[in-house]
Amino acid sequence: MKKKNISTLIAAVLAAMLTGCGFGTSAENLLTPPMMSERQGEIYNALTEAAGENITLVYPRSGAYRSAFVFADLDGDGTDEAVAFYDDAGDTETGVRVNIIDIGEDGITRSVYDHAGAGVTVEEVFFTDLGGRGKTRMAIGYGYMTPAEKTLRVYSFENGVLNTEYSGSYYKTLTMDLDRDGGEDIIMIGSKTENQAASVSLVTDKGNGVICEGTVSMSENAADIPSVTGGSIGEGTPALFADVLMGSGDISTEIIYCVNGQLRNPANVSGSEIRSLTTRSAGLYSRDVDGDGIVEIPSREPFPGYRENYDMQYITNWNVFENYTIIKKYSSLTRASQGYCFMLPVRWEGLVTVKTDPVTGEKVFYKFNNSLAESRLELMRILVCSPQEAREKLREGYIIILGEENLSDEENTASNIHMVKFSDTEDNLLLTEAEVRNNYYRY
Repeated sequence: MKKKNISTLIAAVLAAMLTGCGFGTSAENLLTPPMMSERQGEIYNALTEAAGENITLVYPRSGAYRSAFVFADLDGDGTDEAVAFYDDAGDTETGVRVNIIDIGEDGITRSVYDHAGAGVTVEEVFFTDLGGRGKTRMAIGYGYMTPAEKTLRVYSFENGVLNTEYSGSYYKTLTMDLDRDGGEDIIMIGSKTENQAASVSLVTDKGNGVICEGTVSMSENAADIPSVTGGSIGEGTPALFADVLMGSGDISTEIIYCVNGQLRNPANVSGSEIRSLTTRSAGLYSRDVDGDGIVEIPSREPFPGYRENYDMQYITNWNVFENYTIIKKYSSLTRASQGYCFMLPVRWEGLVTVKTDPVTGEKVFYKFNNSLAESRLELMRILVCSPQEAREKLREGYIIILGEENLSDEENTASNIHMVKFSDTEDNLLLTEAEVRNNYYRY
């Protein structure tokens, strides 16, 4: 097929597409588009030479790779291949197609393989050395019409052929070394179906190709799995933390780890209290809140003085899995909407409560004295504000805990600065600046 001569307008449109830019709502965006790079133009030409001009580029919906063209050394020859995702308007049956484009040492870019995908969308694409075998695999998640109806295919590219080594249905995925063999695994989370509970599967290569090494079931009452996090349960034991939305509307956490190559879910063991001990309101998800590699599981309880109050203030407890049970590690005031988590000192337990300043919206800590109305001794307040407001608050005795690097930017109104102000009273519950800095985390 004769090479396509790309007009100025098409070049402009493709440049916007290939750089991830939208078209916007004004003519100005189309009049001054970013230029398409020479490399991108060559790849697009190679694709249209092989697939024709009646195509639409397809973009992954999530993950680290969001372009219709991604690059990786698939065959291990030391140079990258380009992988293009597209839809052929003339083919109404196969959906997404995958084209492998070789970038030769001779400077010639050519399509070398074309493959029919397994869905109508590309949900994600990632590359992994499964089991640490020194071989790059490409994994593509394909979507259909519903969020839970997805297929993951794992490919290798050898001798100019894209080989499907594994294919399975999934809802969510992540990669980690769950079986502790030093190599990466793909963890596939399957959603609940009419006849089967949600599940977690480990897919890897132990030397006999890519296979599912094991599967473990999750709660039969799991209606959804809104959050999945990889981390550790301590002593270097990797684990998957799945926050499960129950039919009641509450969240509970199931912890999946590997023992002698076998997946374990202690929440499903008869007599286990893990599910009940981790049940909490929706919106609180497991995470490594203090950055030590161990994932904490949240729960919550009211601050002292709150009993069905209209402005209920909650302590968030961060718990860890130890000895087959759940143990509290920290308590905090967590404000996800404002991006912070303040760990409460142990010596404050039961002795300090918090209120919201009705004028400024600040969170204000008070020494608790029998009831909220009688708790009037202020200890400290937390303010999250713009750089402009922060400059004013510095003159009022506030100090900056996070975001000081944004203070000098006069035009920066979007970035938040986290500030605290200490009371000038004297009490043994007052904190030092060092204590606050040590206990204050971005969320």
